[in-house]
Formats: sequence, C-alpha cells, structure tokens
Amino acid sequence: MGAAVKLPAAWSDYGARFGTDDKLYLAEWRRGFTVHELRALFFDCQAARALRVEVKILTSTIERQAAELERAERRAWWYRRQLVIESRLGLALARIHG
Repeated sequence: MGAAVKLPAAWSDYGARFGTDDKLYLAEWRRGFTVHELRALFFDCQAARALRVEVKILTSTIERQAAELERAERRAWWYRRQLVIESRLGLALARIHG
C-alpha cells in the first residue's frame, strides 16, 4: 500500500476518498477505481470529445458538398436546356435555309 493521500476539500465535498487498497472511491459508486481505470476513463473522454469535433467538421463538409452538388445539377440542367434550344433553333434554320 502506498502512502496516505489527502484529497483536496473540493474532492471530499463530492464524497471522493482513497481506500486502504489505493483505489479512489466515489460516494455514488460501489467499487473503487484503480489508477489505470481512471486513466482509461480520461482518454475515453478525450477521444469522445475529439470524435464530436470530427463529426461537426464532417457534417459541415457534407452540407457544403451537398450545396455544391445542387449548384452543379442546376448548371447541368441549364446547359442541357440551352443545348436543346440551340439544337431546335439550328434545325429550324436548316429547314429554312435548305
């Protein structure tokens, strides 16, 4: 067993304490946390935060690309329409001239 560690008052107010088995016990939790479990929880929280940021970035990227796709589809529709109009005009001119 390690040396006794006194927790700050802010931790004690939440019912946190170190047991004789060197585990951190919380008032709402039945068993204590080992150092490795606390470290794993910390890294899981960090990973969750990073993933939330990545989701926001990917969502904005998807929205931006969807808007670009919609603009491209509108342009394609306009050019297709112009092609049909010009083709009809060319056919009409060919009939008049021929």
